[in-house]
Amino acid sequence: MDTIEERLAKLELEIERAKAVTEIQNCIGRYEAVHKPMTMYLTPETFALTMPDVSMEVSDWGVFIGADAIKYQFGEMMKEELIGCMFDHYVATPIIEVAGDGKTARAKFDSPGHETQLDGEGGHKAFWCWGSYSAEFIKEPDGKWRIWHLKWWRTFRTNFYKSWVDDWQNIMTGPAHEHDWKVEPCTFFHPYDSKTERWPFPLPPEPYETYEGNMMDWAFGGEKYKWIRDAYFEKYGTGTGAFEYAHGYKPGTNRNNPSAIR
Repeated sequence: MDTIEERLAKLELEIERAKAVTEIQNCIGRYEAVHKPMTMYLTPETFALTMPDVSMEVSDWGVFIGADAIKYQFGEMMKEELIGCMFDHYVATPIIEVAGDGKTARAKFDSPGHETQLDGEGGHKAFWCWGSYSAEFIKEPDGKWRIWHLKWWRTFRTNFYKSWVDDWQNIMTGPAHEHDWKVEPCTFFHPYDSKTERWPFPLPPEPYETYEGNMMDWAFGGEKYKWIRDAYFEKYGTGTGAFEYAHGYKPGTNRNNPSAIR
């Protein structure tokens, strides 16, 4: 039978894990609150910049790893014209699993949004932009929960006046502005198209005791949904295979990309 001290220690850990859920929700909420043209450069404040492998992956841009890469991505790559441009994204349907040891957490959020960018002809163009986040958080030495690894999985991005069914072939690909920053390859990119199935990635995290593996292990289904991951890769081969089948070319180069307009 546990001693009183042991029972109190377990209770304290459970209280901290429960508090972590709210702190993590606030962290991703702060991320979205500053994810706007005027304050985009503040976004790295929500990341665990003390971690050498801190990372961010947006759509088909590749994986940016390290504090300097995160700062470059939000401070330089995502710069937009302030007049008339708008980015509003939201976080919904949170699924948050805090590790049993209380040191890390995994989460999935869905994220509807709308954007306004330059159209290249002196005007502006409006878009719907929906997707999901897979995220891993870590409690840093200062006691704050911050984003450790984050990936944006685009569901669709369409002209405001057209549906995703009518506009999917005009897919925006490539990073926000050309750059020569070294990145790791894109892990997965498959926005809506009418030629392929809709695969339910990222899948939600399951309860776990201590951190091991990487984010893509569980976002692709882990052991519980391994059959879904296996079925996708058996059919399409790579994380961009379904996109390539539908569009006939590889993602990662700028096409239909208003972000590339300076």
